[in-house]
Amino acid sequence: MKMMRVVGVCPEFRALAALLLLPLGQAVAGGWEDGIVLDEGSGVAMPHDGGIDGQVAPDQFAEAPVETVDPGSEHPITTLDDATGPQGLVNEWNHPTTTGPCEPQYQAGMVQPCHVAHGAAQWAFRADALVLWRDAPASRPIYSTIVPGTDELGPTVLNANNLNSDVLAAPRLSLFRTNCDGHTFETTYLYAGNFYAERSLDFVPDGYATSPPGIYGNTWGPPDTSLDSASATLIGQLQSLEFNTRHCIWGGMSQFLMGARWLQWNETLQMTDSFSYAEPDPVAGKDFYETRCFNNLWGGQIGLDTLLLGQAGQKRIEGVVKAGAYYNAAGQASNFSYVLSDGGSFSNQARAGGPPACSFVGEVGMTLVLPLTCSCDFRCGYTGLWLTNLAQPTRQLSDQEINQFDSVARLDTSGSVLLQGLSLGLESRW
Repeated sequence: MKMMRVVGVCPEFRALAALLLLPLGQAVAGGWEDGIVLDEGSGVAMPHDGGIDGQVAPDQFAEAPVETVDPGSEHPITTLDDATGPQGLVNEWNHPTTTGPCEPQYQAGMVQPCHVAHGAAQWAFRADALVLWRDAPASRPIYSTIVPGTDELGPTVLNANNLNSDVLAAPRLSLFRTNCDGHTFETTYLYAGNFYAERSLDFVPDGYATSPPGIYGNTWGPPDTSLDSASATLIGQLQSLEFNTRHCIWGGMSQFLMGARWLQWNETLQMTDSFSYAEPDPVAGKDFYETRCFNNLWGGQIGLDTLLLGQAGQKRIEGVVKAGAYYNAAGQASNFSYVLSDGGSFSNQARAGGPPACSFVGEVGMTLVLPLTCSCDFRCGYTGLWLTNLAQPTRQLSDQEINQFDSVARLDTSGSVLLQGLSLGLESRW
């Protein structure tokens, strides 16, 4: 009361009090305008602080207020900068913060894109062990039986489609690099060799003959060139090196990939048969056949690597499909020889290196991923690889001639091969 009387008596004090109370009145009024809440500890009414669900408002992180002067007023106006959180944290308002050398591409709580287990992962290394087998070549009769007591051919006893390979283990290594834009660069190398298949016929005197049209134009059979035994061995070898770029699509749940790839499929067929007869002159010996085919495929591919089931960073199933067109620089080299028991021998060969072919390669895979740690996964699944328009040895048996008088070489690139099996491996990210 005394203060009010002094102010009322002295106009100078009245003006000074107005200047002191004006900023304080503005601050208090601004706090109460947002509403009234009760303090849980004391029950005292408090002004609402503007936070979310009673939490501290974003402006607790703000820098010190900056005073500016409105040109139309003589009083300073207090402004606040945008709220920013501490480095490396994400606050309740989903403000992106730095977690590594790149700014994150997502807000807190969203599914992390492109199967990355943590936002700062930029390198990934994957090592798989593939348990593969190859399908047999297309049907082509090689050896037939002879009907006893006649000069007629019986059923086929050795066909090219009997040459199914044994299972082998093959390594596949992949390295991934993801940049700040979310684009991934991939390098993958695969080596699988040797796919091995062998078939033999029991020894039966004068029991076999070459199936029409023979082997390299040579027909052995009744009445005087029958065979006693035969065997065939087929060996295949695969190499693959690819470079791909991957781009996130469909909200980061899939990656579209495209790139260049080199594949090499080499295959060798070796066959042996034995013969012996007493008339008109006693003769015994062995025939040897060998054809080696080379396929070097150069081209490009596109594909899709997608999340089929589950969530990134958790147990999930992934699927991949690739398809590409390739220039196939194919070639073949064949050799025919025989050795007689009396020391006589013969050998001749033929080679063909063209024309080149256009090949198609398709690849599919499905993988179950089990996270071991935040940066390491265990992977197991199925993989399949299909190559077409190849030079294969069994395709060269009918299209060329190798004998004692002449040799005519031709190249057939109508073959295909399917490789498939299981994969087991680990993936590590850093």
